[in-house]
Amino acid sequence: MNDRTIPPGVNAELLLDIFDLPISFHRCLVPVTGGVTAALMLSQAIWTSEELDPEAGGWFCRSQEQWTEETGLSRWEQETARRALRNGGFVDERRAGLPARLWFRVRPEAVSRALRARAEAVCRSRGQGKT
Repeated sequence: MNDRTIPPGVNAELLLDIFDLPISFHRCLVPVTGGVTAALMLSQAIWTSEELDPEAGGWFCRSQEQWTEETGLSRWEQETARRALRNGGFVDERRAGLPARLWFRVRPEAVSRALRARAEAVCRSRGQGKT
């Protein structure tokens, strides 16, 4: 079988299932969050926050299943990423409602501050001084 041969039983619907929507994230968040999973989750949270009604105060609700659907992260990967984002001050979390649901809010000033600090550190290491 060469690269151009499609195996029997593979149809357009199966190919669409296999090649679902791509997942992308802001690569610059990896060094400031400490890893790819936290950067992926923060990127998704930032994109979600941009679509919020201003009256939401920046808060949005996401279940574990929704995070998995949007990012592909497992429960354990999500918990590790959420811990890193909370510890870094990049997101706030709260449980509210009956039944309780998990709400998130991105702290854009913390993200911006961390990115600036990272950029300055990189410039210093390259001998370019402050930006």
